[in-house]
Amino acid sequence: MELQQPFGGRIDSFFREGPGDAIAFSLIIIILAYVVTRVLRRLVPRYIEEPERQYRTSKLIGRFAGLAAALAILFVWGSGQGPGIATILTVIGAGLAIANREVLLSFAAWINIVVRSPYKQGDRIEVNGIQGDVIDIRLLHSTLMEVGGWVKADQSTGRIVHFPNAWIYQYGVFNYTRGFTFIWNEIPFTLTLDSDWQAAREIMVELASETADIVEQQVKHQLRLMSQEYLVHYSILTPFVYVRVTDYGVILTLRYLSEVRKRRGTEHALAVSILQAFEGHERIRLVQRS
Repeated sequence: MELQQPFGGRIDSFFREGPGDAIAFSLIIIILAYVVTRVLRRLVPRYIEEPERQYRTSKLIGRFAGLAAALAILFVWGSGQGPGIATILTVIGAGLAIANREVLLSFAAWINIVVRSPYKQGDRIEVNGIQGDVIDIRLLHSTLMEVGGWVKADQSTGRIVHFPNAWIYQYGVFNYTRGFTFIWNEIPFTLTLDSDWQAAREIMVELASETADIVEQQVKHQLRLMSQEYLVHYSILTPFVYVRVTDYGVILTLRYLSEVRKRRGTEHALAVSILQAFEGHERIRLVQRS
């Protein structure tokens, strides 16, 4: 005489019908966990008055409910009648890989940074609109001492910025100091139409050329080293002044090479010298725009 197992028999037949029922049962577990969590969280303010304890208790309720639901679903799928533990582990693994895509990308990017070295500690870089000096590189993120921002110059703001290493695959990385530590900088001056723009142009070139010889030698040396790895070619390394005429005046733009970390200092020194030279010239007048 066989013993009847009404509940066990129903459960066994429930799982033997296929994975569709296991999926339905999993959805029921998720719904029950959600409902229980909502009810318990509504009861929390009745028994706990402190906001901080309410917050922590609500978080614990959600975590325990999620853990219980996950264990219940794991039991359903790995009970022997369902698709099996291998299937659920595969699904979980795929879900974790998708959910942690940024983490995996950041780790792969860290390997890329170590091997190819697009930047290293001490470099000044810009990525996704964030500019700064690299002060730390870790497995998942890099850290910058921010430069620029609201100060509108290439100087530190005092803020420390963390960004995921995965950004090197998503955005362009601008390295200001790797291999070539000079950048082109421009200073514009707008003169009135009746000014002696030729004299002004000569003054600007003369003042900018005072330190150009030293800079030019350093630039040529770095360019020779860079040419071994990159196809880099500059035909003009000396300061140059471009002229543009508008309806309100003549714009003279001084273009010169400057070390990355000295751009603001060189611009300040040149601007002061040029303005002082203009003040001593009777036929050079700057446009005053309101």
